[in-house]
Amino acid sequence: MIHRFTAPLFVALTLASLGCRGGTSGGDGGGGGDAGGGPPVSDATELVCPTPGPLPFTVESHDWNSMDSQLTAEGSPRFKDEAADTLGVPGGLRVNTYIPIDDATDAEPQRFDGRKARTGQNSGLTAVPLRGEATSLWYYDPTGKAWQTLGRMNTDDDGNYSLAPAGAITTELDRPVYSILEADGSCAEHYEYLLPEGTKFVVTDIDGTLTLSDDELFKQIDDGTYSPAQNKSADLLMNTWFDKGYRVVYLTARPHEFRSETRAWLHALGFPPGPVITANSLVFDESARNYKRSWVNRMLKDFKWDVVAAYGNASSDVDAYEDAGIPKDITFIIGEFAGANGTQPIANNDFTDHIADFVDSQPDL
Repeated sequence: MIHRFTAPLFVALTLASLGCRGGTSGGDGGGGGDAGGGPPVSDATELVCPTPGPLPFTVESHDWNSMDSQLTAEGSPRFKDEAADTLGVPGGLRVNTYIPIDDATDAEPQRFDGRKARTGQNSGLTAVPLRGEATSLWYYDPTGKAWQTLGRMNTDDDGNYSLAPAGAITTELDRPVYSILEADGSCAEHYEYLLPEGTKFVVTDIDGTLTLSDDELFKQIDDGTYSPAQNKSADLLMNTWFDKGYRVVYLTARPHEFRSETRAWLHALGFPPGPVITANSLVFDESARNYKRSWVNRMLKDFKWDVVAAYGNASSDVDAYEDAGIPKDITFIIGEFAGANGTQPIANNDFTDHIADFVDSQPDL
């Protein structure tokens, strides 16, 4: 069954005061175990999720709270963790990627929502929750050169957690807040993209747009070790925009269950950082159109960001971008519907000419 994120009554959480708790400062940490005989502590200032190896801070527990969760994690090696991203304007409107499609954009309090789950390598659309397991939030403060913890709680019966810092924090762009499953030290990344009004950005679909076709997703669903092939120069396209100073927003119809695989694929292929917006349920056709239109409207009308290019491959992308008022001369469609309804075609599943003819001519910011 496809997991739909709702807002359950989360179990009570204990928030730790801001500040480094039992961690080591970046660059100053050493090896060796902690005072309680736990795993060794590294001197890393960032983590490679989902399996970062030795952590650069000391968590409160290294034990599983539930034998069921331990057996699930050990017998189901495919990570299905979810970690919501937050988008908005500094000091103003902000929402995270779990917001229901029809909800109004509001000035939500800062919080980090996610889920801890696993499944088998051939079961990409299922997720077995890790229930009642200690999860804590950590981020590296480059100014203080120290790791800080933002709170800790046990996951609920659906594997969900929702943590609000004891005091508002300002995260650095492209530097994540990590959710740590304390029992095995695995992690997932939360990002906050609070960008000022007028921020220039590009929005892109993933499946069939950055990847070679929608079939690549189905291959990955069936095989957790499979890495989807990309359309030629898709990574170069997004990195060219990013290097010029434009932000990149990944807007995909994939459900939240695929956040872990999606983030890992983007990292592995060297795509630039940016918010990953996934759907609250599996969406197709008209529902995908409505979902994407809703998110583009939030960015354009509520956050007042300025879109400079929109990329897609499906008729739902064409319609959603048109519904949101994105001009056709900056709407670029690849694949079967290339050039549909007055959009700009990307030929031969290859972005190389488009980069040279259009992107390279755009001003640096």
